[in-house]
Amino acid sequence: MSEEKKAIGLMHIPPLRVHHKLLKELANSFKLGKNTLEIGYGSFRVRPSTIGAVLGLNASGDLFPQKVNYKELSEDNK
Repeated sequence: MSEEKKAIGLMHIPPLRVHHKLLKELANSFKLGKNTLEIGYGSFRVRPSTIGAVLGLNASGDLFPQKVNYKELSEDNK
């Protein structure tokens, strides 16, 4: 994937002001298949929308408001 496409994909994600060790610990404790966060006292279920709300991410909106016809794109834009 080109750098331009990566930049476009990450444009809607704001910079996070959370220490990287905390994010790493959360990522290692979160079980994606079950949507559970395992902690020392057990585990509890977490919805992806809750995680997004806590981190300030809003991916629920229409990220691509304009429809694009793939056949009409030039080779450089595909």
